[in-house]
Amino acid sequence: MNGVDPIRWISDHRDGIIRWTLVVCVAFLLFLLVRHFAMKLGGWKAAGRRVARETALTGAAFASPARAWLRYRRVLRILVRRLRSPESWRDAERALSAVRLVAAPAVPYAVLVDDRTVTVLLAGRHVPPAPEPWVAEAEVDHPPRWTVLRSELPAVVPEAGLNRPVVVAIGAEDAPVGRCAFLDLATGPPTLALDGDERARAALLPTLAAQLERRLPPGQTVVAEGVLRGYPGEPVREAYRRARETPARLGTPPFLAARELPDPLPPEMAGPPAAVPALRVLVLGSGRGYVRRLHADRYGQLALPGTPLLLLSHALPRAVSRTLKRIPPVHPPAPSADGMRPLFEEEDEAVPAGLGEADPDEGVPTAAPAARETRRTAPKTSEASAGPTPVPAGVSLPTPRPRVRATADPETHPAPGIPAGQDPERAHPPAPAPVHGGPGRPPEPGTDGPVPPVIWAGSDPDPGAWSGLVGDPGGPDGPGGPGGPGPHGPGGEQGEEPDPDAGVPSAPSPRHR
Repeated sequence: MNGVDPIRWISDHRDGIIRWTLVVCVAFLLFLLVRHFAMKLGGWKAAGRRVARETALTGAAFASPARAWLRYRRVLRILVRRLRSPESWRDAERALSAVRLVAAPAVPYAVLVDDRTVTVLLAGRHVPPAPEPWVAEAEVDHPPRWTVLRSELPAVVPEAGLNRPVVVAIGAEDAPVGRCAFLDLATGPPTLALDGDERARAALLPTLAAQLERRLPPGQTVVAEGVLRGYPGEPVREAYRRARETPARLGTPPFLAARELPDPLPPEMAGPPAAVPALRVLVLGSGRGYVRRLHADRYGQLALPGTPLLLLSHALPRAVSRTLKRIPPVHPPAPSADGMRPLFEEEDEAVPAGLGEADPDEGVPTAAPAARETRRTAPKTSEASAGPTPVPAGVSLPTPRPRVRATADPETHPAPGIPAGQDPERAHPPAPAPVHGGPGRPPEPGTDGPVPPVIWAGSDPDPGAWSGLVGDPGGPDGPGGPGGPGPHGPGGEQGEEPDPDAGVPSAPSPRHR
């Protein structure tokens, strides 16, 4: 540098000097600008926190679509896994039925089911201590939850005639445990209103209606027009009238799903509800009268106001459509003595009088003493006076042939061997029906006589009642009957055909070796 002319050096590096001078000036101006805004925000530290927060929000905004899609898929897998398992529905109903018996006056209204435990949510001011094996979980400003292992759940079945649980899936919790929420629609106010975001509640109503239609007996769910896509429902007033006229079945009231309530509001819905409402309604909007609300927002969350229940329900329609055929019906109630008595009375009327139960000493069902006494004293009648001979189902009868003595007058030209003026039927009365199986049956080895027939409870114990069956040894086609081989049958010495006026002709009997 000692031998370099400064002016010449500046002239040679003029472009670089100008460039770096501009860079320094711009940097200094930017520093002054940043310092100005930092001082307005309260200093450098406050400005740094503000910048970090804004940066995180910007990153979350760009990542939110991907995170929402992943959350949707996760909740969908949880719901599909729970809804397609009948054990999840059964455990939810059993938990509600078990807690109802021990938690009064508190009322269970919802159930959370995961792989290992079942949690029941209670409503009420006074909740008793949780008995074994239930474990109470404290809640802030809410009644405690009762939790039990699914393997230790009490085996309780809803009783007939009571307000049985009717649970439907309403969403799931976005947690690693993956609990699915079931709401009991048989408790609380008679009207369930779905409010909040219009698109979310419009998708939730047909989902709940489809579950009710699948779970309840046929005819217990009435869907009005505009609820299910492609389903031409009835107008709301006609649907309400039909649902009101539908009786409850085994403690389950009918349900009405509609987009709006009838206008004007029926007095039954405006007045105070009964202890067990005769009709329950699912409707869009805020509802009127005594209403329980489900609030759905645009982010897919579902809340039950007044309870700690906050769920994700945006994947519920897709999950229900995938598992609708595998959703089980409502758990049948346990039969009660009062409910089963009419059935037994009808069966008793259908069973012939005089039948008894099986004799435990002999091991063979027998008839009651009254029936045996009736058979001893009852007079025996002929086959002609008894009416047509019963023919079992599946047996074809031959076409009756014309009578041989159709042209002869029985008064002027009697048949051979019959005195004039006497009735041919009285001249040769039919042989009495043999007892205990009839002739031709060999005796049992080690016994002195023929083996009596076995008479099962619920059948006719009288052996004469079996004499009309085709092929029976003691019947009309047997060896001793009027239709079998004998003096009055087709192969007898008289050669007469059976009288068509005396009843239905019997089929020819099989040959006896």
